[in-house]
Amino acid sequence: MTGMKSIRTYPVREIAALVTAGIGYWLTIYPRARREISRCRRRAQAIPDPALRSAALDKLTRERLNPEAAAFFAVLAPHRRRGPLVRLMVDFQIAYDYLDAINEQPAAASLRNGLQLHRALTDAVRAHASCTDYYSQHPQANDGGYLTGLVHACQAAIRKLPSAVAIAPVLIRAAERCGQAQSRNHAVLLDGDRQLVKWTATQSGRGYLWWELAAGGISCLSLHALFAAAACATTRAEAERIDAAYSPPICTISALLDSLIDYPHDAQGTNHSFVGHYDTCSQAAERFAAITLEARVRLGTLRHRCRHMVILAGIASFYLSAPEARTDFAAPVAKRTLGCLGATSAPILAVMRLRRRHAG
Repeated sequence: MTGMKSIRTYPVREIAALVTAGIGYWLTIYPRARREISRCRRRAQAIPDPALRSAALDKLTRERLNPEAAAFFAVLAPHRRRGPLVRLMVDFQIAYDYLDAINEQPAAASLRNGLQLHRALTDAVRAHASCTDYYSQHPQANDGGYLTGLVHACQAAIRKLPSAVAIAPVLIRAAERCGQAQSRNHAVLLDGDRQLVKWTATQSGRGYLWWELAAGGISCLSLHALFAAAACATTRAEAERIDAAYSPPICTISALLDSLIDYPHDAQGTNHSFVGHYDTCSQAAERFAAITLEARVRLGTLRHRCRHMVILAGIASFYLSAPEARTDFAAPVAKRTLGCLGATSAPILAVMRLRRRHAG
């Protein structure tokens, strides 16, 4: 993070981007996302194994806003590409959440099982990959084709995106990174954090603490930004810049904010808490602010930078709209983070709070 350039602000442009993106999302993207989520819910209800069915439906209920939020990245793409793109984003996010649910249980948290399960994420971004037995190390396996169905749906959508072949190496690397980090984070429960610390040493992110790199690794936000890029005329070099802008800074701040609102619950359970590694909430607030500012600096170099800034503000507001963001530990961190997000954070935060109330 050293040597970071001064951030440029575009308040009027960001507000304009928020308005146009918001209109496009609610009128054309959100209805498609809801239809795809409903289709996936029907598939989940038909899963034969009760444990796998429960995990899938629980995620679609408790974290039902996740696939809706993922679909917002479609505002970065042309209208004519948004049909397959929304399906890709929704199905990939649902697959990610489902894998998170079935891998985090103590009986299923081994690294070998996690890595095998998360091969589904990499296969999902390979347009013509054959599915393997993702459950070969897992206690249950009879999902009635639910996971492979999600993988095939992602592959079919990717084949319709014009730049998918050109940026395929970047997509595959991002998916592998996400699967590795998720598997290793869950394996902390059985194997401790040494294997996770060792993995973070292989990741780029100068100036980041090891748990910040681990947090960034588990996020799939870079993939959604790359999916949108695949729907546009995008070169591999541009895709590399997008991935570098999202990973680590945006992916990290997203996962850290998720950890922040889960902190009271994680402190009483077995989940690995990234935020729990900070010595004080003051240290956490300082680091959250620095990472958020770096994210804005990097986004300033991208095409559609103002829409990317809106997405960053939306990601942060998604988490900071939760009631847990107002606890004694989280409140100072939330305040510092919001202060770094630019002009759109206040209206987005208000909308997110309304959405949470409505969803609840």
